[in-house]
Amino acid sequence: MKSTNPLTFKVKFPSNADYIPPIRKFVSAVLQVERFNPKFSFRSEVIVDEICYNAVMYGSHSIDATVDLICSVFPDRVEFQINDEGGSHEHMERLKKVIEKSDDDEMEVQQSRASKGLGLEIVRMLSAKVNLKIKKDNVTSIQVIKKREDA
Repeated sequence: MKSTNPLTFKVKFPSNADYIPPIRKFVSAVLQVERFNPKFSFRSEVIVDEICYNAVMYGSHSIDATVDLICSVFPDRVEFQINDEGGSHEHMERLKKVIEKSDDDEMEVQQSRASKGLGLEIVRMLSAKVNLKIKKDNVTSIQVIKKREDA
């Protein structure tokens, strides 16, 4: 993986789902300016939408909560990192389970899809790597790496 001089930007927004559509469109526009193809840009939009939505819905409980999206654009990949203040114990356990899911867990995931939606499952399918970090102060950070497909 090349790691020379990425274009990196950070978007900090209130924990409100109304901010997500313009943010995902902005990310898509940046990727197209950086010569990623429309398919890659659209799939990246889906990733941004899902990780931001999860951060807003499940990782932000206080009235003044904010969400940070950090995007690093490399020639061969894009890395997204989303940070939120952390969710309830139940949501944190479910998040860990989805991120760390193995193929043996496929039956359980299929059974729970109807009630919980696809969310991070879609992110996992569209990405090369998904990492979860939960700090001691319950701050949740998800890193998603999407590799360029046309290189």
